[in-house]
Amino acid sequence: MKPDIDATGKYIEVVYSQKAKRSGKVCGDYVLVERGPEATTAILADGIGTGIKANIASVMCASRLMELLRQGFTLRETCEKIVNTMHEARTSDIPFSAFSVCRILNSGHATIISYEIPSPILLSRRFATYLPQQRFLPLGLEMVAEVNCMLDCDDGIILISDGVSQAGMGRQYGMGWGAQAVSYFANGLLTQGMNVKDVPEKIVAKVKEISGKTYGDDTTCLLLLCREARVMNVLTGPPLKKASDEKVVNMFMETKGTRVVCGSTTVEVVARVLKKPVMVKDISGSYHKPPSYELADIDYATEGALTLNQVYNILEENSNKLESDSSVSDLYRLFHASDVINFFVGTATNRGHESIVFRQMGIFPREVIVKLLAEKLRKIGKLVNLEYV
Repeated sequence: MKPDIDATGKYIEVVYSQKAKRSGKVCGDYVLVERGPEATTAILADGIGTGIKANIASVMCASRLMELLRQGFTLRETCEKIVNTMHEARTSDIPFSAFSVCRILNSGHATIISYEIPSPILLSRRFATYLPQQRFLPLGLEMVAEVNCMLDCDDGIILISDGVSQAGMGRQYGMGWGAQAVSYFANGLLTQGMNVKDVPEKIVAKVKEISGKTYGDDTTCLLLLCREARVMNVLTGPPLKKASDEKVVNMFMETKGTRVVCGSTTVEVVARVLKKPVMVKDISGSYHKPPSYELADIDYATEGALTLNQVYNILEENSNKLESDSSVSDLYRLFHASDVINFFVGTATNRGHESIVFRQMGIFPREVIVKLLAEKLRKIGKLVNLEYV
């Protein structure tokens, strides 16, 4: 029993800046990102034209690409199906969209396939270069560009729509700013010591500057930044069999990353196996402030179902609204500070969760709230693994 990803894995942080051609209108570019246990996939689709029609085209393109990948088609097979549709769109009323698809494995190996869209740009800690060494290959009746590279921690890939590369066309740049010039600009920012995560916003701002204080097209700059994953391991609920307590706790203690225990009974189990005393840190007697505990070698310990339910309810709220002295707030911050969350969910029956009081207060039992919480964590960009013990 081991989680799919440990603290040595790489995590792809996504940062992008996007502006519609016309302020207040719908953008014709669309970004779609999905994380899985093996890879992160990012898609930038650029619908032809601008406004609603372009937005529909880009959303349809990106959504179809992602769904085909979910169904198990390879990256090339997926792109071939889409470019065949785009080829048909050249002579029919089918919505047309250019696109880049970037798939980065947890090892850092990246594959980018681009269709009718500017070349990707590679970033290292202090250097940026565009990737002209793409290999062009036919897929169906169209040509696509493919490039492969290996990302180390603090490396990144920038994908841009042609609103960036064609900025300034007909003005100070005859054929537009161009991907190579964009990489030179990014390189200058990095050599000045700028945080790499600020680069997309600066590029988009430069587009407006060289386009006469406006945007000549929908404009998107997407950064995929590779860094070491921040891992959080959560043990909640006793194991199904009491005889497995020692095995499960020892396995949990071997995990790399932040260790959190949720559940009063679970805390007792861990303390018993580790032969460590438990100290109660906070008992307010208030429903919205569940108790927390102090246990050696455990980074944080608190009550279980009650705390998890409340964190679920506020997970998407602004952190400025949080109480400063609450186990719910503490757990909220731990979740948001982590990239990968591994849940170790004990499957022993908790008779207390069957009480009508729990239903009356709208508290979901552990097996339900963990799944709901995992779904919401994925929605805000976390990679979540569930292991039942």
